[in-house]
Amino acid sequence: MRYFDYAAAGPSDPFHSPALRKLRLLAHLLRAVSAGYAGWVLWGILTGWLDAEKIQRIFSKYLERDLSAMAASQRYGALALDLLVWFLLFMAVAYCWNFLRCLTLANRLPDAARHLSRCAWFAIACEVLAELTRPLQTFLLTLHLPAAEQVWKWSFHNVHLLAILFCLALLMFAYVFTWTMELAEENRSFV
Repeated sequence: MRYFDYAAAGPSDPFHSPALRKLRLLAHLLRAVSAGYAGWVLWGILTGWLDAEKIQRIFSKYLERDLSAMAASQRYGALALDLLVWFLLFMAVAYCWNFLRCLTLANRLPDAARHLSRCAWFAIACEVLAELTRPLQTFLLTLHLPAAEQVWKWSFHNVHLLAILFCLALLMFAYVFTWTMELAEENRSFV
């Protein structure tokens, strides 16, 4: 797979335009930001769950339970759930990278549409799993307590709704992009 030779392309070539140069610049920027975001989230997960004292202090207050006898395996179970969610985020970022790479290559727009769709589905799966595992994490953290004191606590904040809206918008754009590519191919067949 070779990169399109923009320098050799003529000025009438659609792949040699100021708009495409701006798109390539934005694609590189988005690649850096998405990789940075995935790294930042992983760092937050690891530093958060591996600090036993911090977890005990924060979740004791949040769950209104005494978590001083919580075992390390309970924290590691909650960490494993967050790492599973993070893996889906990583896959979304990987498909985002593939999408952005395809935008900078000649004749790869149909592949770009497919990668964008997969990115959107992984992002949706990531957000859904994050919402579903949140109560399970609170249960894991209170597993050492008597059954009557164990907690299944679910919280939903504005940022969670914003993430869901972003994921759905990404999927919508993926379908619009795919539909546009199908229309372009249909129009090309008439010519």
